[in-house]
Amino acid sequence: MIDWLNEALVFDKVYWYLAIPFTVLLLIQLLSTFLGFGGEGGFDSVEESVDIGDDGDFEPGFEIFTVRNFITFFAVFGWSGITFSHSGLGNFATIVLSTMLAIIVLLIVSSLFYFITKLADSGTMNLQRAKGVIGEVYLSIPGNRKGMGKVNITLQGSLRELDAMTDNKKDISTGSIVRVEDVISNSILLVEKINKGEK
Repeated sequence: MIDWLNEALVFDKVYWYLAIPFTVLLLIQLLSTFLGFGGEGGFDSVEESVDIGDDGDFEPGFEIFTVRNFITFFAVFGWSGITFSHSGLGNFATIVLSTMLAIIVLLIVSSLFYFITKLADSGTMNLQRAKGVIGEVYLSIPGNRKGMGKVNITLQGSLRELDAMTDNKKDISTGSIVRVEDVISNSILLVEKINKGEK
């Protein structure tokens, strides 16, 4: 195979020199991702863009120029160039088609990672973000932290039913409007009853 490569046209060699090493890198990247080494500190740990949503959530940005996409682009570019060249297309047509195919695959991969990351992020609830949120009591809450009730609040874009306690001396009845003052043990909301005009 080495002798055959040496005899190949310079045009084909360029594609081979891109396809082989970038395919190896792509396989390493895929293996590291599936084995759990591709998260924090992985190939794309450098300068990931992050947007801040309307509710204060951190949302992943749509990234084009990343190491992962760079590797994907040149692996697809190399193999598609080899394929088009050996199918009898001219050099210009091969370059144009292989570039277009590589860009299309790059956009597909970027979109998949973007939506997967958004899906994973939206499924992770951070109760600390509930502080200051207004909600409605679903199950009455005993006063002086003597027991737990439940409240309905909108957190991270969705309506959630969560456990709650209160420091109020009196019980807070179902349907009352409350404000989240704190989070107890990272799982229970500490709420205070408010009048509707206090929102």
